Amino acid sequence: MKRKLKITCLLLSLLVVVMAGTACSTASQKKTALDPKNPVSITLWHYYVGDNKIALEKAVDEFNKSVGSEKGVVINAVAKGSIVDLEEAITNSAKGVINAEPMPDLFSCYPDKGLEIDQLGKLCDLNDYFTKDEQNSYVDEFLKSEKYDEKRLLNIPIVKSTELLYVNKTAWNAFVSQSGLNDSALSTFEGIYDAARAYYQWTDAQTPETAGDGKSLMGFDSVANYIIIGNKQLGTEIIDGTDSKAVLNRADLKKVFDLYYGGMCLGYFNAVSKFRSDDIKAGDLVAYVGSSSGAAYFPTWIEKDNTQSPIEFLALSYPVFAGGIPTAIEQGAGMSVTKSTPAKEEGSALFLKWFTAKEQNINFAMTTGYLPVEKAAYENTDFKASLDAMSAGDQSEKNVAAVYGIALDQIMNADTYASTPFDESYDLRTILEKSLMTTTVAGRQDAAAFRAQGMSEQEVLDALNLDARFDAWLASLRSQLDGLGIAYSEE
Repeated sequence: MKRKLKITCLLLSLLVVVMAGTACSTASQKKTALDPKNPVSITLWHYYVGDNKIALEKAVDEFNKSVGSEKGVVINAVAKGSIVDLEEAITNSAKGVINAEPMPDLFSCYPDKGLEIDQLGKLCDLNDYFTKDEQNSYVDEFLKSEKYDEKRLLNIPIVKSTELLYVNKTAWNAFVSQSGLNDSALSTFEGIYDAARAYYQWTDAQTPETAGDGKSLMGFDSVANYIIIGNKQLGTEIIDGTDSKAVLNRADLKKVFDLYYGGMCLGYFNAVSKFRSDDIKAGDLVAYVGSSSGAAYFPTWIEKDNTQSPIEFLALSYPVFAGGIPTAIEQGAGMSVTKSTPAKEEGSALFLKWFTAKEQNINFAMTTGYLPVEKAAYENTDFKASLDAMSAGDQSEKNVAAVYGIALDQIMNADTYASTPFDESYDLRTILEKSLMTTTVAGRQDAAAFRAQGMSEQEVLDALNLDARFDAWLASLRSQLDGLGIAYSEE
């Protein structure tokens, strides 16, 4: 009897070990659903345009002719316009909106939108297709931002970026030579505000016959990022994914609000065109905060009075609020796989593995100005060779090469941040940006009216009453959050 009991216990122990081993290696041992004789067609929706779109289509064509042909997978890439257009199309498809297209098998996706689509039961957990070793090949912080509840893998990082401060060095140096400032003035947001005020006054004084026609120094590509990172630098995680709520810290929000609102209303900051790089080209701005992936779009010349004048490029680390912790955004859409058939899911995962492998990912990232996502890419000779080639290329390529060192340092060695999403965090981000931009438009109009009355800059600022304007903005935020049922706490 004792002998039978021992044997039974031994068998049970062995069974537990076998089951544990099977559970840990499901992704690698799963029987393939792919058949080269019956290729599966995968529809991929993305938002890339220009050189990025060309680079993606080239990669897809290479995959289809090589690994895809061998395994039985054909990728069909479809551009869906901007990221906003893509997200709207994905949402409509997932919700089954009338006349919406069927869900694609694979699509570009930011984490907060991915979580929203997952709540509709539409996303595949990619832990089933990516082994632990395969997941470990990615830069830890990049993969972490794509996981939900630190477990479910709903996105695979494709390329990443951060934000930097871009400067028209030619215009900045002309101002610096007269003002006595230097590049260190641009290291803090408060320093930028003071420099922008001095620049406005300096340019205004150049036309004494016309008062109040100074020029703007600074702009922001993403106001939402500015709000989120500004709060984070000051100690508040405004998008709290852990408790699924917004955190409204009055003191921190006030600092973020005053600097942006005051700067925009008084003309120290500006946003004229769709992109701040276009404002640089038109001579409407000297500097702006934008994505490291946008270095290739920084103009190499400005146009004034139908004359093109070459300009030099300067890239600096992301600014920090005085007394805050230096922090910059970590961003970049990954790709998600729709729940469908085993063959389509496996085929989509196969493409993602191939596309993010260093051999392909370095080429795509360097072409588009983004950062590769695999750890091994940064030790790869091709990566270093590409940097050297860009450094010896035309001015646009040199600009991109100059940005990589700063961007890599920010992401690898400094504090970068990607907010943890929750169900309504996508809407929260939109509310933060649109509400501040909307109230600023009204304030700018009021400031222009005050100036027309002959008020000085300080008198305009006093008349605007930033305390009252902030209270109105905060009340508007609360109202919009309540309207959408987004939980929030106030500190």
